[in-house]
Amino acid sequence: MSLFKKRILNNDLISKEFQKHLVNCNDLIDKEFNLIVNRRGKVSMIFIGSPWMIEDYFSNESIKSSPSQKRLIFITKKQDGFEKRDKVSLINSKLNNFLLIKNSLNSNYEVVYKAKSHNKKLWLSEKYDDINKLNSSPFWQNFNNIKREKIKLVENKHDSERVYLVNVSNIDSTDLKHSKDELRELCISLNKSIVGSKQQLRKGFDASTMIGKGILKDVLLESKFYNANKIIFNKELLPHQSKKISSMTNIKISDRTELILEIFEKNAKSKEAHTQIELAKLKYELPRLIGLGKGFSQIAGGIRSKGPGEKKLEQRRRYLRKRINELEKQIDNLSRRRGLNRTQRLRNQLITATLVGYTCAGKSTLFNKLTKSNVVESTKAFSTLNPTTRKTYLSEDTQILLSDTVGFITDLPKDLISSFRATLEEIGQSDVLIHVVDANDNNYEEKISSVENTLDIAGLQYTKKIIVFNKIDLIQIDKKEILKKMFPKQCISSYTSEGLSDLKIYIDQEIKKIDFYAGKISASQ
Repeated sequence: MSLFKKRILNNDLISKEFQKHLVNCNDLIDKEFNLIVNRRGKVSMIFIGSPWMIEDYFSNESIKSSPSQKRLIFITKKQDGFEKRDKVSLINSKLNNFLLIKNSLNSNYEVVYKAKSHNKKLWLSEKYDDINKLNSSPFWQNFNNIKREKIKLVENKHDSERVYLVNVSNIDSTDLKHSKDELRELCISLNKSIVGSKQQLRKGFDASTMIGKGILKDVLLESKFYNANKIIFNKELLPHQSKKISSMTNIKISDRTELILEIFEKNAKSKEAHTQIELAKLKYELPRLIGLGKGFSQIAGGIRSKGPGEKKLEQRRRYLRKRINELEKQIDNLSRRRGLNRTQRLRNQLITATLVGYTCAGKSTLFNKLTKSNVVESTKAFSTLNPTTRKTYLSEDTQILLSDTVGFITDLPKDLISSFRATLEEIGQSDVLIHVVDANDNNYEEKISSVENTLDIAGLQYTKKIIVFNKIDLIQIDKKEILKKMFPKQCISSYTSEGLSDLKIYIDQEIKKIDFYAGKISASQ
């Protein structure tokens, strides 16, 4: 085509002669078409269709090499400008700008380009009706300066994983805010860099994409703009939802469940914890094998095979099922081992108490203060995975076995609960549950309810519970006084040891009120 021989000279964005040829071609074929032009003004590629179709051509070597040094020119007879998906394609292709030419009596020009990172707007758009003004635009002059200074327009090198958060709720704005804050805390615990977020409150979740299609386009656009490595949803995505969204972007799609599993894997220290986490991850992966890409395509059969061979997908599925069965047997062995330990405790007539509560409530710090142990303390979520049990004295005549367990969280993944049943059984066999609450948390009432609901599901609604308000050293004086009036012996600071003596006396008194106490004491004598 003769357009390949045409060039834009003198560092112009477009020349009158070049535009004339484009208009003539547009009239001749009566179709929209696009040109990829390098910095020297030479046409390297021509394709018919909308600008967003550039992604289909991205595998072309002429585009793949130094895409940031190229621009796209689009000519159309439509009156509308660039669509959102056009801009998404611009980022995907890493082209430096789009130039739209409207083929009309009075030619109109629109230049769309990526804004600087400090700009609140993702895109800047400039419109011109004069080609001379277009070529002398501040944008083009600034771009030429950038070219001479050899500054990259798109920077992809970052030390930590860059994530974009999507929060959606069908309850109310309070639930949405709580979910947003929690998801942010989980990301921070993994040292992820949060580059942006989007929220949506809706009556019901979209069956195919969880959120509305309009806001999903904004999510894909902004995540591309901020060079995000991963998009994380605050709700667990169904396999088909994850597949649908993944087909619309090349950014990895994740959800809250996968994020929690990642935290658990990071904090796992013992063989027992690794076993439970591996089981949970495999159960999560099994229904999501479909749609994992070319790596799971059909392969050829082996020696003496009669058919075309087994698919990699089926191979992986068969391996996962086999491995899940093996891990479940190991978990059963762990449960039996813990059962023997609990039987030995009963023979010794020891009263057992377990610390429960929302993650980051300060359970491990309180455990260390009561038992003089050195369990790892952390402000990050799920730092404690394995239960730790120690003897301690509440008074001269009251000795108990105190256990520290994994923290709870709202809507804890079912697969994770089932995988950690060996750990959670420790709670079920306790005589007393000590519910530790972070008094400095503005949403502590909701988190109390969440923990109580989890305990009810586990069948522990009738177990003796003692509530303890921790971190009172961090709350305001008036709020502190109100709590102490309501719970005079249950307000403490595990960090400063404030109120610990009163708490031990209170727990001792509450234990002695329970019917089993007298029986165990008499049996031990």
